[in-house]
Order: sequence, then C-alpha cells, then structure tokens
Amino acid sequence: MTPGASRGDRMRRVSARLRSALARPEISDWSLASYRAERRAHLLLPPAMAVIQGGFVGVIADKVFAVHPAVLSLLTAAPMFANLSSAYWASLAQRLRKVPLLVGLQVSLGVGIAVAAAMPATSAGAIGLVAAIVATHLLLSGYITVRSVVWTMNYADHVRGRVTSRLTNVSVLGMAFVSWAGSVALDADASRYRAIFLGAAALAGLSALAYARVRMRGEEKGAVPIGAPEEGERTGLVRLLRDDPLYARYLACQFLLGLSNMAVEAPLVLLVSRELGANYQVSVGLTVVLPLVLSVLTIPFWAGYIDRVHITRFRSRHSWLWVASLLLTFVGAYLGSLLWIGIGRVVLGLARGGGMLAWTLGHNDFARPERAGLYMGLHATLTGLRGAIAPFLGMAIYVGWDVPLPGVPAFAGLGAPLWLLAAGTSVMAILGFMRLARRVEARV
Repeated sequence: MTPGASRGDRMRRVSARLRSALARPEISDWSLASYRAERRAHLLLPPAMAVIQGGFVGVIADKVFAVHPAVLSLLTAAPMFANLSSAYWASLAQRLRKVPLLVGLQVSLGVGIAVAAAMPATSAGAIGLVAAIVATHLLLSGYITVRSVVWTMNYADHVRGRVTSRLTNVSVLGMAFVSWAGSVALDADASRYRAIFLGAAALAGLSALAYARVRMRGEEKGAVPIGAPEEGERTGLVRLLRDDPLYARYLACQFLLGLSNMAVEAPLVLLVSRELGANYQVSVGLTVVLPLVLSVLTIPFWAGYIDRVHITRFRSRHSWLWVASLLLTFVGAYLGSLLWIGIGRVVLGLARGGGMLAWTLGHNDFARPERAGLYMGLHATLTGLRGAIAPFLGMAIYVGWDVPLPGVPAFAGLGAPLWLLAAGTSVMAILGFMRLARRVEARV
C-alpha cells in the first residue's frame, strides 16, 4: 500500500471514530423519551451546580468575605465529603421511588442556594454561607447517587457511557458558561453574587419540573423500587468489600488517586486568587471554567473508550494525564506563573472528562444491576472520606502551621512541591490499577 493510501486509510478511521464518538447511540423509543426529559433538566440545573462549586464560591468567600485558608479548604472539600452521605441516599432510594426523590432533591437544592444568597458579608454571614453550601452539597450528593441508579436501569451497558456522556456534556457546558458569566459580573460588582445565586436557585426549581417527566424502567406504578435487596442478601458496605475483593482493590487505588487530586484544589484557589492576585475572571477561569470546557470536548471520546474496556484498564491509562497536570501546575506554582498553571489546567480538563465518566460509571463493571446503587453508594462514601481529609491536609502541607501540634513541631509549609507530592501519589495509584487490570483480564 502506498504512503498516501495509508494516510488516507488512517484519516478515514479517525473520521469514523469521530462520528461514532459524537453520534447519539441507538436506544429504544422508551429510553429516548426519558433521555429527552433528562436532557431538559440538565439544561436547567447547571447554574445551581456551578455557583456552589469550590472554585466559584471559594473565590467569592476569599474576596468578599476574606475568610481564613481553612474555610477555603472547607468550601473546596464540601462536594467531596458530602459523598459520605451517599450510603444514606442509596439506602433511602431502595425504599422510595427514584424520580420523585430526585425531584425533591432538586427543589431542596434551590432552597439552599437561596439561603446562601441571603448571607451578609460579615463573619457571621460567612458561617451561614459555609453552612448553606455544605447543605446543598449533601443534597447534590443524593441527586448524583440516585441518578446513577436511573441511568443503570434506563440505558444498556454497551451504550450507557455514550448516553450519559451527552447528558454530562450539557451539565458541564452549562456550569462553565454560568461560572464565566458570573465571574465577569463579579469583576464589575462583587455584590452581584446575590443575584447570581438567586437566579441559580430559581432554575433549580424549573429543573425539578422538567425531571418529573422522566420515567425509570421497572419503577412503574406499584412496582417494587429498583435496588431493593433480595431477602437475606448482604448489603452492608463493609461486607460488600469482603464479598468483592477486586472491587475493594479498585477502590483502594481510586482512594490514592482521588486523595492526590483533591489535596491540591484548595491550595490552587489560594495561590491564584490571593497570592498571585488574579481577578474574578482569571481566578474562576483557571479553577473552574477551563477544566470544565475542555472536559466537555473530550467526554465523547472517553465515552467510546470506556464502553470498550474494563474500568481498571481505563484508569491505568487515563490517569497519566492527572500526573502530567500536577507536574505542569507545579512548574506554574514554583515560578509564580499563571501561564504554566493554565497549561496544567488544560491537561486537567483533557483528563476530567474521562474522570467524570469513570467516577459515575466505573462501579457498573463490578456490580450486578440490582446492586448498582449499593456499589455506587460505597464508592461515593469513600470519595467523601478522602474529601474530608485531602483538602485540609493539602492546605496544611501547602501553607504549614505556626503553632506546634501535639507531637508535631511547627511547619513552614511545603509550598509548590505539594504538587510533586501529589503526582507521586498518583503514580502509585496507577501502578495499582495496572496490576488489577491484569488480574481482571486474566479472569475473562
């Protein structure tokens, strides 16, 4: 074959893969009706999800409320440790119908955001703001946990990644737009955060109305709620780990990977917003918008791959992008360069699309459909556990502490090398995924 023909063949294969990645997979008319209702809800909910993200509300807390770095860690950690409630939501979802529960969670999410908007720019207001944001993340954790069960039941294994990626794209793109538009408005007048929050709360209510039209397979009127355990089935989370040792090892590797990535987000907000003095647009752009937009562009390509391989193999290859992002951000932090930090966030965005899909769908490669909620609940609970540790640990390592702790002397802080430490931890996780992937593939 001539070189020209070889290049032509390669271009045709790339073009075919591109069309396959972007095209909506074939699904039944029943699933398509629910998909369209979900898509409408996903167009309305992103503003509510955007304003409570640590990279957005954290910058507001820093510039308007002048909070302590520990509070920035708390706001950044909130979406992570809120996952500790996932076991509760998974258990509740076994007893209740899923769609009405999801509608109620969206309405409550809007109420929580409206409460945050009412907080004055005082020390007491900062406490109220943090409390409201934490509460909304607990509700959002329930929404994500229960929604995963709906996705498991409504969409078949071989198309689930591509279908849910399209829904995720709608959400992420909406979050990115609201975050960027909000940062522009805040640069003009920081007090506008109240109006932004109230608008997001109203849209959460409209999202609930749209989601009420979603149907879930197997949950028709009078049906037993999907996810309810069979009589005598062991459903305890600790027992689940013992019963499925491969999933337990997967979660251990995931814990290391998540720990390293969660540890650097709060220090990044402090570095960009306070230490480098970036305005709202740059601060929110680097911490929120840039990774979100790029994740939208890459999700369709990751979706096709995640549908073809086991999650352990996916993680063992995809996670090297996290390492590259951490190393590039280290260069930016060490040099005090927003440009290098931006390059690191670009690579993070390329990785995040696949990471979002892997986080949402990875448990399905281990769980039977009727136990998907339990597996997701365990996975999300462990995410919450590391979220309760990593942001505070990362900030402590980054800035240090002046007062000696019991048995621990005062520490000046590691500064930029925090990102090197996180990169090394990620490499350890990848090596674990590689070993686990070989074991899984040997059993097939």
